[in-house]
Amino acid sequence: EFWVVKSEKVKIQGVYMGTKWTHGLAATSKIVVSGSFVNNRKIVVGSLETGAITVDGQPVLTGFPSTYNMDGMATLRYDANGELVDQADHTPASKKIVHLDLPGHVTITVMRWKNYIDFKIEMPHQPGIDGSCGNFNGRVDDDTTEQIMERIGARVADGDLLFQHRHTVEFTPEMQAMLTQQCTGVALSKAQAECGQELPAPSAASTNTMNSCLFDHCFGYNQHALRTAKTYGV
Repeated sequence: EFWVVKSEKVKIQGVYMGTKWTHGLAATSKIVVSGSFVNNRKIVVGSLETGAITVDGQPVLTGFPSTYNMDGMATLRYDANGELVDQADHTPASKKIVHLDLPGHVTITVMRWKNYIDFKIEMPHQPGIDGSCGNFNGRVDDDTTEQIMERIGARVADGDLLFQHRHTVEFTPEMQAMLTQQCTGVALSKAQAECGQELPAPSAASTNTMNSCLFDHCFGYNQHALRTAKTYGV
């Protein structure tokens, strides 16, 4: 679990998981939206294979198309309307899009596919914002993956987790081979030191979680990671 948006009022976390379509590299599996701006309610939207869309653990938008009114402060819609953020190979007939019209002029559009989601967040600048989307301070040089991890950690701390439970971290033999052969020496030592600082306890004690963090640090900043992964069958 990672912070997508971490701010005083708006909190969005995501589960990033590998799929066969991305050769093991991470795609977003689901997101949870919460924070004081929605009275700390929790809205979870994931891929089609992750199950129902929920609010506070209860299924909503069970029909298609459908609309759900969240106590008059927010409207959730599920239909086939809207532009895709990633056209890929999808046909218009396959579109299943969730629209979250939330307080404070926050709108989130989630495109649900079989085993991943695409999403777009639109909102005014938030005080103290950080996360995968950056800190929006007008500088691009301090929003690298490495710098974001250094500021907010490699994973969401256990006490800050918005999902009902931790998700299983899978570390495949192919990923292990890639880590063993290409993440060595200074790069490995640096990754181990950073993961030791960034991973929340007790998550850091998990071998799979630690290896996943090392993998992120060694290859997560590599723009050619997908091409490299293919050579290992990841």
